[in-house]
This record gives sequence, C-alpha cells and structure tokens, in this order.
Amino acid sequence: MSKQHLWLRPRPSFSSRSFFAPAVVALSLTAAAASAQTYTVVDVATIDEASTVVVRGVKAGETAVGGGRLTGARRALLFGRGGVSDFEGLPGTDNTIAFGINDQDDVVGGANADNGTRAFLRTRTGASRELAPLAGDSASAAFGVNNRGQAAGFSSGPDGERAVVWSGDGSAAALAGTGGRPSRARAINEPGDVVGVVGDGSAARAVLWPGGGAARELGVLGGRASSEAIDINARGDIVGYSATDAGARRATLWAASGAPQDLGTLAGGTDSEALAINNAGTIVGTCTSSAGARACLWRIGSPPQDLNALIPRASFVLTHATGINDRGVIVAYGHDREPHTHSPGSGDHGHDDTHELPVRIFLLVPAGGGR
Repeated sequence: MSKQHLWLRPRPSFSSRSFFAPAVVALSLTAAAASAQTYTVVDVATIDEASTVVVRGVKAGETAVGGGRLTGARRALLFGRGGVSDFEGLPGTDNTIAFGINDQDDVVGGANADNGTRAFLRTRTGASRELAPLAGDSASAAFGVNNRGQAAGFSSGPDGERAVVWSGDGSAAALAGTGGRPSRARAINEPGDVVGVVGDGSAARAVLWPGGGAARELGVLGGRASSEAIDINARGDIVGYSATDAGARRATLWAASGAPQDLGTLAGGTDSEALAINNAGTIVGTCTSSAGARACLWRIGSPPQDLNALIPRASFVLTHATGINDRGVIVAYGHDREPHTHSPGSGDHGHDDTHELPVRIFLLVPAGGGR
C-alpha cells in the first residue's frame, strides 16, 4: 500500500534552512490593555521550513508538540523552555507529527509507514508504541490524550474514517452513533468525553461522545452550514468553529449546557477559529483582522483580544494560539514582521500576514492576572 497522508488541513509552507536557540524576554502589558495580566514570552524556536509546521497544545509541563523538519526527514517536535527537539514516532516511519500531549508528557500523533499511517503514543521516557487501527483498517492517527492514557483519533480503511478511542492498554474501539458517516475524534477530556466531527463538507457537524458513548450533534451557528469541535475541557465546555458553504469560519463555543455561541472576531476581520480551552474557560485561537491573521484570546462573556496587543510592540507578530494550560500558559506561533509593515512609533503594524517567513514559536507565561 502506498503511504497515506491523513493529516489536518495544511498550514502555510516555509523554506528550510535553520533553527535558533531559545531566548527569554520579559514583556509587560500597557496601561491601556484590557487585561491586567502580564506575560513572560519564551522564544522557543525559529524554524525555516520547506513543509508545513504544526504546533499543538501545551500542558502542565509547559511542553507543546507538533511536527516539522529541523534536519533531514520531517519528525515530531517537542517545544519548551529548553528550545525544540525532534523524535521519530515509530521505528521505520517518516513524516511524523505529534498532535496531542497530556500532563504527564505522554504524546500522541501519527507517522507514515510503508503500509499506511500509524497512530502512536510516546511516553515521557521516550518509549513509543503503536496505536493500531480497527480490525480490517489500514491507517490511524491520534489527536488527543488524557491523563488516564486514553487517546482519541481515527481509524481509516474500506469504510472510510471512523472516530476511535484507544484505552490505556492500546486497544481501539469505534465511537458509536455516527450513522455510517465519516467521523474523526479531535480531543478527549479527563472524564473520557470525546469531541470531534461527523460527516464532511457542508454536512460536517461538531459532535460530543459523552463518556465515549453514542454521538450527540452539537449544532451550528445561525447562517452557517457546518461545524467542527476541536477541544473540550474537564467540565465539558467545547470549542471549535462553524463554517459557511464557502468555508468562512467563526469561532464557536458550546458550553456544557446551551446553544452554540458565536465568539466573534477582531475589528476589520470576518473569520475566526477557537483552537483550545482550559478548565478556567479561557479560549485561544486565531482571528482575521484589518492587519491579517492574529492570535486571539477569549474570556467567556468578553470579545476577543489580540494577543499582540497585550504585549509591547515586538519584531514579530503572533498569528495563531494553539494551546493553553490551566496556569494560563499559551503556545503561539507567528513570524517576523516585514520591515515595510510598520513605521517607528506607529501603533498600526500594517498588514503583515505573510506566509513566506520562517515560523517563530513562543510560550506566553502569565506573570499575573487571570488564567
């Protein structure tokens, strides 16, 4: 069987030459900022990459995960205060991507083998094992893992993609209630509730599998055609997006009870996507704006905040925030500002949403304020 590349939609591509050691810069909020919180920004890595760079959530250990190429083949990446390192998901595989991490630093993801994509779980000690697909299927990938070692993702074969949960011993079970439609699990919380999507295209619907039971559709924002759930916290609050037929996305919150809520976007923008939520209910993601894509933070009941506006003007712009832990530590990525995009002393940074610059990856560590 030829190798299968069953990852999420691609991010922008970058050319590959080098990465740089981390630096730590203390950044404070201005008096006019909407939040009293201050951050220390840990400059984790700069990756000049010929293929898509993936950056995903941060947990208690302040370690984030992803995939990219440091040298040689594309491998899974670990990001933290010490910088960035890479690892192979399973022996004899390539194009490894890590998609999820828990508080014990267990990591899950997928790697391409000669006989198809294979999900894996790697422990903190560096030991890896395959999370095999369902019987009769040929491929699998895992996107989330909880502190009990349960992983969530999909298995793929003749019947298409099916959402699955792997137990702590690595055995896979299909998630029920999908009506034969394609499905994919994206995250799992501590009680074992799973979220993801059932169906595809305009028929895609965000779903919750409570306790790993039968699927329950979560609904779509008014005026939108489809939806997808991306993350869930311990109390059952779910985030993701609703989309139009044309693919325009709007960040969506499905609280533990109630209808889907539109989280909005930044001034001058039309689109947004919520990518992670912590147990305090703080949400991070990405928004469009008059200046381009910006990393965003939402506190329940408040409009989105541009994370770039919460730090003094810098030589970089944050475009995506992809994870937040219960201490409020955020993993975000972006790129250097191009010289012509702002003038000294100007509060307007211009439209600097370029996709041709190296990826810069940061941890934003709160020094005060809320979570």
